[in-house]
Amino acid sequence: MSVSESRVGFNLKDILAALEVRLEIEEVIHKLPLTHALEQCLLFSQAHNLTDLTQFVQQELDGYSSQPPSDRVVHLIYFDNGGQLLSGLSQYSSYPVSLGVRKLEIRLRNGLTLRLPKQILIFLSQITGREVDSGHISPAEINKLLENIRDVISQKLKSL
Repeated sequence: MSVSESRVGFNLKDILAALEVRLEIEEVIHKLPLTHALEQCLLFSQAHNLTDLTQFVQQELDGYSSQPPSDRVVHLIYFDNGGQLLSGLSQYSSYPVSLGVRKLEIRLRNGLTLRLPKQILIFLSQITGREVDSGHISPAEINKLLENIRDVISQKLKSL
């Protein structure tokens, strides 16, 4: 679906300005600034027939159905079913996040963490000899990922 120029009331400069907005975690919790900036970017890229940018922004907004880019990685810490921190899993602490920005910002706003697939928890339990109940991604890690996405999109727009 193509968006006509008349419906796009902003330009590349406006989108870059929206991407530059940096908020503290507490502010992000009450707003969805990157989601709004990416939605503007999506409309802009559709209006200007920038197919590659449209696809990239759509995946950043809604998530990746396959392996996400290598820069979408967060640091996990693991806990057993009693809530005790599990050490010895540092080689498994990097985790690629395929969720889109919309869901990431909503999770951050609602104080939710990301849940790992059961297969990964079973695998880690076998390695440690203890039940791994969860992998926790802190709000600071989610915010760091959002900032990284913001920077990647800004660079792509500046290169146009």
